[in-house]
Amino acid sequence: MQSLKALRRLAVFVQIGNPAGRAPEIELEPREEEKIYGPLAESHQIFTWRLKNALCCGLYSGGVINQRNNVYLRLTAFPWGKELHPSLCSPYLGVMRASVNKAVFLLTPRAKGNYYHWLADLLPRLLLVQQSGLADFSERIIVLHQPSRRYENDTLRLLGIPEEQVMRLHPFDTLSVNDLVVTDYLHSRDGQYFPSWKKWLLDGFKEKMLGAVPQNPTRKIYLLRGKQRIRQLLGEERLVKILKGLGFEILDPQQLTLLEQMQALSEAAVVVGLHGAALTNIIFCQPGTLVVELRSSYKPPEHYAEIAKTYQLQFETVSLEPEKIVEKPNLALKQHLLLSDQKIEKLLSKLQLLENWLQH
Repeated sequence: MQSLKALRRLAVFVQIGNPAGRAPEIELEPREEEKIYGPLAESHQIFTWRLKNALCCGLYSGGVINQRNNVYLRLTAFPWGKELHPSLCSPYLGVMRASVNKAVFLLTPRAKGNYYHWLADLLPRLLLVQQSGLADFSERIIVLHQPSRRYENDTLRLLGIPEEQVMRLHPFDTLSVNDLVVTDYLHSRDGQYFPSWKKWLLDGFKEKMLGAVPQNPTRKIYLLRGKQRIRQLLGEERLVKILKGLGFEILDPQQLTLLEQMQALSEAAVVVGLHGAALTNIIFCQPGTLVVELRSSYKPPEHYAEIAKTYQLQFETVSLEPEKIVEKPNLALKQHLLLSDQKIEKLLSKLQLLENWLQH
């Protein structure tokens, strides 16, 4: 933080790549006349904004610099404080990638290339823009960050957005836009990461893509973690064998398209999976579906519990010991988890209770 503060003092006098020649100043939010009153404006005070002659930068989650050389706090996120965002502190803003007439900029949350953040943060904002009454939406470039992911491209195709309509920024890229549309930064609001308005937006997307879903879902699904670089489930092969014997389907989300994942989870009565991005797919489950999250006993976050609450799912957890304890919060969730015989028995007992409930 001290280094960023020092850099900001330097950037006040010189910022290479900024047409103004110096770092932007802070402004709370765009002006009232730049506000678009979309479907969430009155109920949740969530707005879409239309800005003239704006500069998009790719640093961190992305920044929007207006023609008066201001950065909007309302559209900015940074873990050490919005006033220390790299667009305000870096003496080097980047290289001008292009100048376009009309665009939509989806500011990217802290984890780029992350399936959870794509479905929970970026897709709702894209759906909100689509529903904000823009007659020229199909003419606008959709600006995203690198890297490109398969699930992102799948989603854009489902929404009818062709590949040539998408532009991706690297961290030190900037883009000049004559007519820019951007939504409020929606990662969380009032301490909630998955409030009901996100469900409302995503339910409309799900209904459009899937149509009618089975009234009595019956599939039992285990979401395979596999040999991921972080947070492997040590002993997963043993669990997979047991669950197959109980009639579970073993799905590897990385081998499925987004539409295939949506279809499978919409037909599920039971979903079991290790804490990780694949569990985000429970947003496609029907109310009452049992979800069992295998999670670390050390500092587990509640992302999926909150989704389950919003979607009225039955949510259970089985806590597993990490391979080793790492005190740093940003590393705690990266540890491999140990699946002991005792924990398998605990999981099976939860599943047995469900079977008994279903039979009655």
